[in-house]
Amino acid sequence: MVRPAAQKRPRAHESSDSAHQAVRRLFTAGATVDGGGDQPLPDGGGVGDPLTTVHADAHPLATTADPSTMLGTDAETAGASGTGIERPVPEWVDLNQSLHRIVAFIDVCGFTRFTDQYGAHSAIEMLTRFRSACRDVTARRGTRVAKWMGDGVMLVGAEAGPVVATAAELLLRVEDEGFDIHGGIAAGMMLLFEGDDYIGRPVNLAARLCEAAAPGELLAVGVRDAIPEWVDEVGRVTVQAMGVGDVAGVSQLRVPSDAWAPTPTSQRHPSLRVVDEGGASRV
Repeated sequence: MVRPAAQKRPRAHESSDSAHQAVRRLFTAGATVDGGGDQPLPDGGGVGDPLTTVHADAHPLATTADPSTMLGTDAETAGASGTGIERPVPEWVDLNQSLHRIVAFIDVCGFTRFTDQYGAHSAIEMLTRFRSACRDVTARRGTRVAKWMGDGVMLVGAEAGPVVATAAELLLRVEDEGFDIHGGIAAGMMLLFEGDDYIGRPVNLAARLCEAAAPGELLAVGVRDAIPEWVDEVGRVTVQAMGVGDVAGVSQLRVPSDAWAPTPTSQRHPSLRVVDEGGASRV
């Protein structure tokens, strides 16, 4: 299979609907449809126009679907589902690739009040402990810190279970730290922008759910089947999300204090065992 030819990126001063045009460029190449002629896109472009002609064999993601609808299930069907094992696409497509991701926003409750009461230095120490916990848990559970947001963090993952588990474990880890956190989780298709940012309705929804969550609570939508058994779903509610509207079927998640995994009763690590000359081990 021949790699699609690279195309020039639009200059900064050129006005363009970048998401729309990036998808439209997918449909340009030099093959034919069913051994025959060119097929124009549904928006009325002429036959032979390099930006309005579809060639079935031109690209592994080629399709006759309207590019304006490619941010939903059509994009996932076409192959740009973001599973991590799909076919590679050219660099000019990666800029605005449509992916399915799970997003979580975790925020420290009452950070302004904490700062006013204890001072800026104490607030920085508290944020340091919070960020350290985020780094430790995300690294172990296979999720990623997408960005730090002052007293909050945006987490992203390809699987719902690890993202929910990460957010839930963070609730446990700060129980004895003298401050509370809350969070919002949402899943769906979104645009990967410039390789390290995410844009789309699930991102906005997760942020709004975080704002609506009570201290020590996670509000999640679209991930109910992936909730770990040690996390309690205490109810389902409709949330009035600013800028999004009413969101029904939102799970209220809390983590019981005894959700910690059992720890070994031995006070000595197995690596400290001593093997005597007869081959028997003793502690």
